[in-house]
Amino acid sequence: MTSNHTLVATIDLHTVQPLTFTHHGTEGLPLLTRGIDAEGRHQRSVYIPAAQLRGRLRHEAALAELRSRPHKAKLEDAYLLALGQDLRPNDVEEPEAVRLKEQITFRQQSPLLDIFGTWKVSSRLYVSHLLPAINVLPDKVSHIRRDLDTNQDMMALLDDTEKDRFYERQGKQGLASKAEGLIKLSMRELAAARKAKDTAKVDDINAKLEELKTLKQTQKGDDTSDNTKHLLELQVIPAGIALSGKLTITHATPFDLQTLVTAFDGLSRKPFLGAQQARGCGEVSGQVHFKTPDGEVLLVLQFGGLQAAQCAWTLEGQSFVQTVEPAQATK
Repeated sequence: MTSNHTLVATIDLHTVQPLTFTHHGTEGLPLLTRGIDAEGRHQRSVYIPAAQLRGRLRHEAALAELRSRPHKAKLEDAYLLALGQDLRPNDVEEPEAVRLKEQITFRQQSPLLDIFGTWKVSSRLYVSHLLPAINVLPDKVSHIRRDLDTNQDMMALLDDTEKDRFYERQGKQGLASKAEGLIKLSMRELAAARKAKDTAKVDDINAKLEELKTLKQTQKGDDTSDNTKHLLELQVIPAGIALSGKLTITHATPFDLQTLVTAFDGLSRKPFLGAQQARGCGEVSGQVHFKTPDGEVLLVLQFGGLQAAQCAWTLEGQSFVQTVEPAQATK
């Protein structure tokens, strides 16, 4: 296998806990249309967007690279490695032939960026969405956010003046929260009225919205924090399901494979994706099969469990990672 070959990895991911990408409310969990029914209606399913996994792998690879350096990272290096963004001034316009020559040099000098790409060079790593075997609809989970008065020992540490401040704030936050709920309901009614082209109703709802927004602002005042005592619902990818996908690297090198192993090891030691990780969401585990395009297995990697990734190398895989790359051989 040489740098002209392609490396393929099949990914089987298991949701140990519910997985979500939303911080507040039930809106925002991405759904993918996969097929239609006999009447032409879209059949939707939960999935993990490719950008989620790809971004996490890039960050883990960047962390490993920066940690290996003797000095603290510069902001420019962190942005370039983790996000592919260059904070330096734009290069002066040059002939296309010169820029292509610079790209070759850039790839040789920056092997990690050669894999993940930047604004200057295209990526050689292609990651698919992760999908369940059959369409799966999102689930809902609830979090109870508690206020100080659920802890009597904490309340006992406040004097009467501070307790009065607490109950006054709690009352105002409650009214502001109710106003926010009515605002959301009115926005849906407004959309329906606009669709029906009911001008009079649109005007009435807009006037109602202004009143509700004023009420909410009056109760909130300068307090921009959220209500700390309410039931929070989230849309989630259910726990206990399997999602599959793949990643592909063109012109694969031993460094590419070692970089991905390092990235999955970082994910394995902190196996969480998405939002609400502090509240029981996001934990995953899984297995990755790295193969040649003709199906010959190089490595089977297991990740998850808050521990180092477990790697089972084949003889072909060991031979591949020990290959001396052309750039190294000329040193």
